[in-house]
Amino acid sequence: MSLSHGRPPPPGRRPPRGPTRPVVVRVGAAEIPFHVADRPGEPVRFSLGIRKSGSTMLHWCMQALGAANGMNVVNMPDTFFHHGFRVADWQKADLSAAIAPGNLYTGFRTLPANVVRHPLFGPARKVLLVRDPRDALVSQYFSDAYSHTLPSAGTETARQGAEAFARKRAEALATDIADFVLKHARNFDRTMLAFAPLLDDPECLVLRYEEVVLRKPGMFAALLGHFGWHLAPGALERLLAEVDRVPDSEDPTRFVRRVVPGDHREKLAPDTIARLEDALAACMDRFGYRRG
Repeated sequence: MSLSHGRPPPPGRRPPRGPTRPVVVRVGAAEIPFHVADRPGEPVRFSLGIRKSGSTMLHWCMQALGAANGMNVVNMPDTFFHHGFRVADWQKADLSAAIAPGNLYTGFRTLPANVVRHPLFGPARKVLLVRDPRDALVSQYFSDAYSHTLPSAGTETARQGAEAFARKRAEALATDIADFVLKHARNFDRTMLAFAPLLDDPECLVLRYEEVVLRKPGMFAALLGHFGWHLAPGALERLLAEVDRVPDSEDPTRFVRRVVPGDHREKLAPDTIARLEDALAACMDRFGYRRG
């Protein structure tokens, strides 16, 4: 899905129904190009996965399913990332010109307030993937320290973005995992709680990482049913062959490091877990994750 994670394009992809048009989104002085469909009367869909919660897997699957059903796929976060912009930069931008019927919008790992405010967001069908925040923070440590691809440095903005990611990597490598997760817990709590209103959204399918990561056929069935999509014979098997992979052993330098839920119990001491749960109490309670 995401070029930043090196995934191949989904198999079975076909061109969207009808033409797309070029749209420019301004972020500061920069102009970021997108190609969007504009088909009045057709649906708009959204794919959201809280960062380090299997979001890349979800967005790749959604891209494959949406494209197979003729939707134009627009990944705003990855596009901004490859131009060197942080989430805080593009979330201040006016994205309204790039949001239109006939498109599937993927790649969101933090709640995009400027997208949520758009009138097409509320009534649209959407999916949200969540994960035990304790496991997500462990995953963030390994991602920051070892596996997350840095943006290219083709422009001055991108160079600055690459330098910021390099500093973040150096900081993670110099930090013990226990200190890292405790340092970032409050921020992750805020990130997760921002998505909480979607738990009560009747148009939002909420998936739990723990329930789908090892049961991907069921995840595909839920996505197809929720969005009213279909797959040609054999397409599901090809998609599963690409995405349904569990590493034989753990390699901290690989993006797909370890998919088994409960990883924090192996990586963190009990006293660290207790302190982490105190810091994450609000989001754990809201999303139904128990302590211990």
